[in-house]
Amino acid sequence: MERLTFRERLKLWMSGLFRAGGQRERFVALRLSQARQRVREHSQDMADFEGRRFLPGLPREIRALCRAAEPLSGFFSYIWYNPSALRTMLDYLLARRIPDAKNSLEQLCPLEELQETFRETESPGKLKQTVLERLSKYVESIPDAVIDELEGGMKPLYLFKDLVLFDYDSFFALFRSSRVEAVSEDDISFGNAPVSTALERIEELYLALHYCSRVEGEPSMYGELLHAYCALRQETEPGTPLEDIPPFDEEKVLQRNLLLLAREASRLRDSVPLQDMIRFFRTDPYYRFMAYTPRLRLREFYYANLKIKMLDQLDQRFQELRKGALDTMIRNLFPRGLSSFEYFSPEVETGIARSGVAELRVHRSLQFIFTFLQRIFHDDLSDFLRILSRMMPSRNRSNSVDISLFAASLEDLEQRLRAFDISFSPDSDEGKTFYRYRFGTADRDASQLNAYRALIQQKNRDARETAEKFQELLQGIRARFLSLRRGSMTQMNERYRNFDPAPGEDRPFETRLDRSVKVLESTQNILAQLILLESGSGSS
Repeated sequence: MERLTFRERLKLWMSGLFRAGGQRERFVALRLSQARQRVREHSQDMADFEGRRFLPGLPREIRALCRAAEPLSGFFSYIWYNPSALRTMLDYLLARRIPDAKNSLEQLCPLEELQETFRETESPGKLKQTVLERLSKYVESIPDAVIDELEGGMKPLYLFKDLVLFDYDSFFALFRSSRVEAVSEDDISFGNAPVSTALERIEELYLALHYCSRVEGEPSMYGELLHAYCALRQETEPGTPLEDIPPFDEEKVLQRNLLLLAREASRLRDSVPLQDMIRFFRTDPYYRFMAYTPRLRLREFYYANLKIKMLDQLDQRFQELRKGALDTMIRNLFPRGLSSFEYFSPEVETGIARSGVAELRVHRSLQFIFTFLQRIFHDDLSDFLRILSRMMPSRNRSNSVDISLFAASLEDLEQRLRAFDISFSPDSDEGKTFYRYRFGTADRDASQLNAYRALIQQKNRDARETAEKFQELLQGIRARFLSLRRGSMTQMNERYRNFDPAPGEDRPFETRLDRSVKVLESTQNILAQLILLESGSGSS
């Protein structure tokens, strides 16, 4: 009340002479009367205050706004109702606007580093953790000024959203028309709309206009967003980078249409007293809206979008990473590479796969076991096991027997592998079957194909049983070695010197035991990963 002019104060005083009620009630009535007067001063008849109806003058004013919003409806609908497209468009924008943007897994974490991480940890989860830690550090390193500038430039994208996507159909239906008629060039006769049904819709429109007023100056959208939108809607060749697609004429048209809409929205805010009508019909001259201006949290979005992309790329590259790490681990264990079988080779597996009947994917794991038996077991481990079985104290006689059995079982396993290899010889019955089916199965009857499939399945079972038995034996040997570690090393070192004198070695047994344990652990880990790689499981 303190802000009333002298004339308003006089009217307020005089109203007390002719009507009941306190000063506040008379003040509210004065303000509502002023709001009603401002509406009536408009050139169009927009409201019947006594009959509580909105008149045809209001939809006639809104019609120009609807026409201005119509050319942008496809763009805004595509963005806000298609999350995948929005992510692609923003991803393209950020990749172009953020200095030194990282858009691929290799840019974030070199593959060699990821392979080294996997080699050290053998954990897919650790790879994810490494990638996410690096991603978080990268996103946080982007200067606030860059993010603020990008967010400011994207304001039209969400401040004009409610105005473009406003339900014009429902609005014009209240006045016995439609959006289609409103955007046409035809003359239209609008009807009246009761305040009880139309007021909330008009409040929504007022808020949408209010959001547009938050844009400073004449609005424009980033060209990258418009280019990405046009490119995604065109039938371009799949996989073509957006930056390689020439600009579209539609991009300039969309920019111009946004500017035209902003001007029409500004005209409507200045010329149509929507706020006065709302306040009058709400009987509150200070009726206010809690207008929340949405904010695109670009840094969080960028992190979430890159997280999806980087983890997806990690999943796609995981087998490659695992294979690269395994190759390094195998080279460290066997610098001269793996030994080859005489007959069983990757080409045999390829031929089986080509038949289309079944698959055999066991070559690398069996080749690894075969190499271990030849180079580690025969060259070093068997001798160590033989010495251990002889030097064990009488109270550990059971361990001595177990160690001898482990050595014998590994020799049996080697013979089993050789028999497996020979079964692929062209001179063996099974080998002839494999080579017969190598180049196709079209001329084979169902019984022959079933027999061939059963043979491949048996080979898979034999290979898996061999690998499981090998792992079981290594685990048993390692367990015995670890139990020896817990004993008296001084006594064991003295005993060991009687069987294998090592000049210059203070602890010959302990040194060899530790080396053997490390070799066994490495062998077990590599074989487990090889089996997962061959089975295609164990993804990140």
